[in-house]
Amino acid sequence: MGSTNVALWLFLATGAVATFTFITIVSWAENRRKERQEYYRFEFRKRLVESGKMDAAGVTSLMQYEHKLKLQQAREKLLVAAFVLIGVGIGICLGLQFVSGGAWRLGLIPGSIGACMLLYGAVFASKVDPGPPPPGWSSDTLEQD
Repeated sequence: MGSTNVALWLFLATGAVATFTFITIVSWAENRRKERQEYYRFEFRKRLVESGKMDAAGVTSLMQYEHKLKLQQAREKLLVAAFVLIGVGIGICLGLQFVSGGAWRLGLIPGSIGACMLLYGAVFASKVDPGPPPPGWSSDTLEQD
């Protein structure tokens, strides 16, 4: 009986250490990827200026365009996540309706969170239209997440 408990706790401790090690490595790799991406963007802008294809005002407009594009993409992702949560809530409501009388109400939790996200994304989040890209802009420089 004692060796079973020791084996269980050893297994749980090993699993916890492995999980947190994996999370650490993934977050480190993600940060490195973002740093590399920003470095390549910087180098692209630097080469545009050095080659004379774009001046400082053009680089500024390029950076503003990329910022507006990121804001628009973030708003679209928020709206997609809201619709997914609303769908999950409806699915839980329908699925639990047949299990017991009042359990279907649990689906209202993710459904209401999705509705709040949808309200925020549709009403309060900034609606940004990036407009046409500035001259010298290349879609290859921007990674579409």
